[in-house]
Amino acid sequence: MIYPPKTRSLTCLILLAGTAALQAHIGYSGRDFGSFSSGGSVTIFNQTVSGTFGWADGTDADYGDSHRVRAYRFNLGYDATITLTASATTNNGALLGDLLPAFSIYGGLAHLPPLAADYDYSIISAQWNAALPGVAREGSFNALGDWKIGSDEGTSFADLSSFTFKGYAADGTSANFGNTPGLTGDGTADGTVTGTWNLTAGNYTILLGGADYAAQGPAPYVNRGVNLTLTVVPEPAAGISLLAAAAGLLLRRRR
Repeated sequence: MIYPPKTRSLTCLILLAGTAALQAHIGYSGRDFGSFSSGGSVTIFNQTVSGTFGWADGTDADYGDSHRVRAYRFNLGYDATITLTASATTNNGALLGDLLPAFSIYGGLAHLPPLAADYDYSIISAQWNAALPGVAREGSFNALGDWKIGSDEGTSFADLSSFTFKGYAADGTSANFGNTPGLTGDGTADGTVTGTWNLTAGNYTILLGGADYAAQGPAPYVNRGVNLTLTVVPEPAAGISLLAAAAGLLLRRRR
């Protein structure tokens, strides 16, 4: 979605001011699932997203603002099958519960402290988006493909953080998240969505937001609550490797 010039300029000024600018930065505070060296399941409760459209906005040609989605991270020490389940929550009644959650998963991470955080309106992010072919970009977030974003410390495109698209899952149907070609949902707009992928060892980012494309418009946006569960199951070869490593360690101890 592209806002009219005046609306878009005002939105940019708001985002660059005070605490709003901080919200636009990509960070994983409180949303790190950790590193997995064996199987397991972890739930991160009561996080929030701003508005109900942030993920859907990233499905069109002009991308979306990354501050309308929440970033999570995890690390795999081996090849594994992972399952993600997002569920809308009223967060003990403090937040609205009408979120239709959707998320995308990527290989790679944003810049981490003590480095400066990445955000859509840094100079290097704007230069990268301006260099891309096609329509002018509203933001940096691409829900359905690879994308890049940078921080105020970036001076060249080599300094950008890169996100390599692995897949997505969206609650509902095209009736709520739009008619982008090839985009499908789970078929039922019930506030819960699940996706499963086979991934290799490495670092990953999940970006989660709302799937209601038609809810876009000028700020302010009310926060919605969400829980996200990550379940990791080692691939058979990885499991064999873990057993072999454990057996080798036991044999060395006996020797």
